[in-house]
Amino acid sequence: MNVREAVYTNITVHELIGAGDRVLIGLSGGADSVCLLTALNELRERLCFELGAMHINHGLRKEAGEDEAYSKELCEKYGIPFYSERIDVVTYADNKGLSTEEAGRILRYEAFDKCMIINGYNKLATAHHANDLAETMLLFLARGTGIKGLNPIKYKNGIVIRPLLSVSKQDILAFLEEEGIKHCEDLTNSDNDYTRNYIRNEIIPRLEEVNDKAVDHMVRTADIVSEAYDIIEDELNRLEETYIRRENNEYTVCLETKLLKPYMFKSLIHRAIAKAAQAEKDITAAHIEAVASLMDKQVGKMVDLPYNLKARREYDGILIKSADSYGVYSNEHAITYKTRAFIRQDGLNIPEKEYTKWFDYDIIKDTFIIRPVDDNDEITVLKNGGTKKVKELFKDLKVPIDKRKSYMCVAQGNHVYWIIGLRMGEDAKITENTKTILEIDISEVER
Repeated sequence: MNVREAVYTNITVHELIGAGDRVLIGLSGGADSVCLLTALNELRERLCFELGAMHINHGLRKEAGEDEAYSKELCEKYGIPFYSERIDVVTYADNKGLSTEEAGRILRYEAFDKCMIINGYNKLATAHHANDLAETMLLFLARGTGIKGLNPIKYKNGIVIRPLLSVSKQDILAFLEEEGIKHCEDLTNSDNDYTRNYIRNEIIPRLEEVNDKAVDHMVRTADIVSEAYDIIEDELNRLEETYIRRENNEYTVCLETKLLKPYMFKSLIHRAIAKAAQAEKDITAAHIEAVASLMDKQVGKMVDLPYNLKARREYDGILIKSADSYGVYSNEHAITYKTRAFIRQDGLNIPEKEYTKWFDYDIIKDTFIIRPVDDNDEITVLKNGGTKKVKELFKDLKVPIDKRKSYMCVAQGNHVYWIIGLRMGEDAKITENTKTILEIDISEVER
């Protein structure tokens, strides 16, 4: 492969760089970024753009100083502005509870952003290549992925561009050797304790024994998936306008969404979660399946989600919002209430209030609903678990018939824990074995 022409083709076909752009390269000093710097340096006059390079010293290897010195020397040779910054990856990783790989990625991009703002660059070129794409695809497949995982690295993502993405590692190394251009070696790349390194050093070579064009074929597959996914994205954008409602940062996936094809249904759920979270990382297929299953459950059922979110089955679909905001509710039956959960302490005094009750959280949890009583409802009236129909309890307590339908209850399905203003069930009351207490405070009751 002619690396120069491949980079030129990628830039023009994918519209990565335009005349007048100011492009900053992430330059590590390794083979990939040195190859990219060389290719872009030769193209900058032809395509009328300006070029700069930034080296990030992670401080993780004793050779880091040599890498930075070589990167600076190469930029001086090409007459390219050079910038550098040292980041403390280990401290950041420890403070944030991250891997050094993830911490390094975050700090790198923060440094790039700062440099671009200060020095007026509008594009960031990274040296991701075809093997990076193949490795990431295999990694995602091994861990479980959807369609997007088959196109894990794009030629362009906002201001980030990847002109080398169609070029294999083998072609990069051959290009540097033919041109007599030195590069730095990162010895940690041979450490197979890292999953990505294991895929790079063990899995990819085995696949290339099966077919020496394995990496090229995976890149082509990613291109096909990208083209198909663009069509899916257009349709999802259209469906989102119809089936997802937003109010502030709360998202409702409408009940009718379940009638869509399963992939579209689940994709819209994923979109709603990601938008409520303002992030996509850590939203798994299990979370999406759990939210989807709420469509077949009774109103009030809930599931926990990442980023302190909860999804709750409502009458008209599934509401996704901050878990904290579930502390206060109002509904169509003129009941306003709030809840709080807390750990039971010794010497606890249970308040005797008509419209504030305490329950054993581990029994009632937070999946109850407040609604009018129903003729089929049951309530536990004996400590040994004996139940009674609510309509029979009304008779026992001589509640006038014309008043019975006005009573609201705290219930799960047809099991009632509290007929508000009348009686609590016995099964969710506080006992000596209660660890966590759920308080339900009814602020207003209209009768």
